[in-house]
Amino acid sequence: MSQRILLNQATPEAWLTLLQNHAAALALEWLDLIVDQAELSPAWQNRITTLNKPVALLQDTPHEEAAEAGPVLLRVPLHVTAPQLLKLLQQWHGQPRVMALLSSWDFADLVNNCRLCLQASWERGLKKGVLRYHDPRLFAAVVDTLDDDNRSLLLRPTREWHWLDRDGNARMQDTGKWQSPPPAIWLDETLPLQDSQVDALANWHVAEQWRQNHLLSPEEFQLQSEEELMTRLAHAHQAADKAKLWSEDARLPFIEQFLCIN
Repeated sequence: MSQRILLNQATPEAWLTLLQNHAAALALEWLDLIVDQAELSPAWQNRITTLNKPVALLQDTPHEEAAEAGPVLLRVPLHVTAPQLLKLLQQWHGQPRVMALLSSWDFADLVNNCRLCLQASWERGLKKGVLRYHDPRLFAAVVDTLDDDNRSLLLRPTREWHWLDRDGNARMQDTGKWQSPPPAIWLDETLPLQDSQVDALANWHVAEQWRQNHLLSPEEFQLQSEEELMTRLAHAHQAADKAKLWSEDARLPFIEQFLCIN
């Protein structure tokens, strides 16, 4: 299992070609896409041909009130829809909106697995929330944070996951092998997380807000990329939590020093 950059600063055209080539190499005739519909009109679904009706992954879950603005899974023919898909990728370029999956699973099984993995629980199931693995900004962090069993559960429907990172680079998570579909009866209702995992993932959200609020840039700290900045910033907030620095006034000098010396 490995993660790597395949193409630096990929254009929509180059990324789509890369996805098509990887799917063809795996003898797939389709691409599966998870699209975040936040701030999108649902009319976009009418502009692309699909093999199955697109499915809102939060539908039929405790979070279904957010289904219309949440992630949608769709399966598109590999080459027939290329012009349609390219127009959408061009329209969404630079937005954290699309994850591409290369999966041989039946679409219904894929829906079930993706839906299950969105539903996280912690504190012995007393608290529940949405695990935003479908966000390209968070996918790598989620994969790194999950334990082996939960990571396997998330990744098992696919051979490859593809996304564009904060710097526009085309990245891939290669699971290394095909896995058999799950049984028809699902025993799990949520993806159980430890409190430490919830805290680690929450710090990525805090780091994103901090970067925007303080207008931080990689150059300010002699860093080479947005991805490197965000990784360090998330780690800085984890360290600030351990130091019990809760107010912004206390956190600010600590975060700045952490970014400069780590």
